[in-house]
Amino acid sequence: MDPEMSEPGRPTDAPRTTTRDDVLVEVARRTMRDLGASSVAVYLPVAGEPMLGAAVAAVEPLGLGLMERIPIDDDVFPSAEVYRTGKPKIAHSVEVLGKHPEFAAFAPYPLTIASAPLDAEGKRFGTISAFWPGIFRQISAPDLDRLVSAGRDTARKLLPLAVDGASMQAGDLPVVASLNDPRSVGAEDAVLEAEAAPFLYHIQQLALRLPMTLSLEEVVQEVIRRVKAGLAASAIAVTSLENGRLRVVDSSHCSPAFLGHLQESVPHSRRPEERSMAEKRQIFVHPDDPEARERVEPPTDLGMAEHAWVVSPLLAGPRVFGTLSVGFMADGRCFAAEQAALSALAPLLGQAFERIRTQDASRALARKLQQTLLPRMLPSIPGLAVTSRYVPTSGGLELGGDWYDLIPLPTGGVTAVIGDVQGHSTSATVVMGQLRSAVRAYATEGLLPGQLLQRTNNLLTELNTDLFATCCCAWLDPETGRMRLATAGHPPPLIRGALGAYLDPEPDVGPPLGVDAGYDYTDIGLCLEPGSLVAFYTDGFLSAGPGREINPQVIDAAYTVAHGQLEAIGDEVVRQTSVQSHIADDAALLLLRYEEPAAQARHYVRRMEIPRRDLLGVQRARRFLSEWLSAWRLEALDDDAQLMLSEIVTNALVHADSDVDLRIRRYPDFLRVEVRDSDPHPAINVGTLGEDHAESGRGIMIVSALASQWGNSPSGRGKTVWFELPA
Repeated sequence: MDPEMSEPGRPTDAPRTTTRDDVLVEVARRTMRDLGASSVAVYLPVAGEPMLGAAVAAVEPLGLGLMERIPIDDDVFPSAEVYRTGKPKIAHSVEVLGKHPEFAAFAPYPLTIASAPLDAEGKRFGTISAFWPGIFRQISAPDLDRLVSAGRDTARKLLPLAVDGASMQAGDLPVVASLNDPRSVGAEDAVLEAEAAPFLYHIQQLALRLPMTLSLEEVVQEVIRRVKAGLAASAIAVTSLENGRLRVVDSSHCSPAFLGHLQESVPHSRRPEERSMAEKRQIFVHPDDPEARERVEPPTDLGMAEHAWVVSPLLAGPRVFGTLSVGFMADGRCFAAEQAALSALAPLLGQAFERIRTQDASRALARKLQQTLLPRMLPSIPGLAVTSRYVPTSGGLELGGDWYDLIPLPTGGVTAVIGDVQGHSTSATVVMGQLRSAVRAYATEGLLPGQLLQRTNNLLTELNTDLFATCCCAWLDPETGRMRLATAGHPPPLIRGALGAYLDPEPDVGPPLGVDAGYDYTDIGLCLEPGSLVAFYTDGFLSAGPGREINPQVIDAAYTVAHGQLEAIGDEVVRQTSVQSHIADDAALLLLRYEEPAAQARHYVRRMEIPRRDLLGVQRARRFLSEWLSAWRLEALDDDAQLMLSEIVTNALVHADSDVDLRIRRYPDFLRVEVRDSDPHPAINVGTLGEDHAESGRGIMIVSALASQWGNSPSGRGKTVWFELPA
């Protein structure tokens, strides 16, 4: 880790070429010593990002306070302002925390910060920043001059290195150095303290960062990076104990044979990892032990050398969650410091595993409950093309209360509804289920939207849940295109005409449900022309439009990209929303396109249902498709259409394990086939599978090869796989 170590294969007294990090480490140490700072960091630009990154950090063994990544355009960070202006600056951590309270973990006590540019001959490489404990520390003018001079001298030394092609960008992690070079101090305690600085720094960083990571993979990747940087480890493997067997979560420079043995480990074997878990203690594997051999990835020089291994159990209380195995190049030294460091790290990693396991289980239960309350499959309505999307919140474990429904009415017509219960909790989801059931019941009674919202409002008030809900409800007659619309505190739908103009229905937006028990909701009437698109949405899809309305440009852009294809429009709206902003709330989208009067549409839309696990249904689906292709005089499409249909229906029955809804649509210039099921996971793509599973993805490969267009669109509780063929 020490940048002043001799190069491999060279005598320690051989002349050595000065590197960029040599220069930066030397100036960081000298500045830290001259100014009496607790830490000094040199920041350089980060490749491809508008960020400054700590390239080198000189720290005391318990020094904290420096940030490893700083946005260049955020002037609350003195280094960022200095990099942009070239003028030195003094600041205090309270100013940074006032704007970024999330950084409090990295600066748990007040700090004074001084920063100066690395400038020479019109070239600015980065900045140098010094940190002192205490908010009232006075930085004298001579001390600030010393910092400015250090930055200028460093930049002059970097100029010839930059000309020779040395990188002047920050690495993934900083090079960490102690105040003193371990080789320059005499006392043994001072040497140990100097050598301890890098791994103490990285363990502190892990302790601060692990509670904020959201996935097991992120945790392990961060651990591997820090252990390699702080302990100069040769190889690392992290495993997770799942159903009594080990699973390798991630590794670095480990041999395939060793990783294979880990995956095959069973309880009560005598491998170090199994012994470590069984005995709940750290195991040291000596280089002479057969278990230490062939663990490091060949054919590198590391793989030919002997290695010592430290294997630690990942514990959280009495529970074991896996193992951390770290290999070090054997050089005859004692590994007591490394063992002590890993003993401190293993409990942190075990607690992170426990937290993430608990979160994942809670999240899975939450999503299952929420998806169960959404429609399993939208009904087929002659004259209407419909699709839906449901996107869970990007963070957190709590449930949302967003829902949508499409309800065919016994008297003709259809009721579309979308709503959002206040809050994110189990209570919100339960109330959402109650409201959805009530709305379905009131709609089938024949109530118009205004009456339906009034009855639902009374019900929610009587439930005494202390929650309110917004809701938008519409009744549509597919025979004529007539529509009636009412809303309770919810944005009205966006209605795009066949030629791209938007209708502005301006309904009376009443209060949310559950707020005013006596409110009289009213509905308004309008008429849709064939080709009109109606987009109902919840506020997770809100964009930069006026008030609380989705931006029509989002719909227009999606319509253009998707060439008017409804499923593709839904996919594109989700994609645009995800790109434009972090989705902080659940989001539901219900799209309806009024295509033509229902009586006319019945001649060109056909539907059949296949019960769950009915494999004979594939034959019936092929026969059903063939009959209608013949009736529509599209026999030329029969072979390709039947082949694709067979593969998709089989995939839905076998992998989705649900009922299947088959819909065939005849358009003037193309045929469209839709297969819907209640599994929200995308259909298996052969390109993402290993050789052993390639057969399972063959259907999607066939569809991709034969169809003029096709899609694989998750929608709420299920998904739709569709394809088109030119007629």
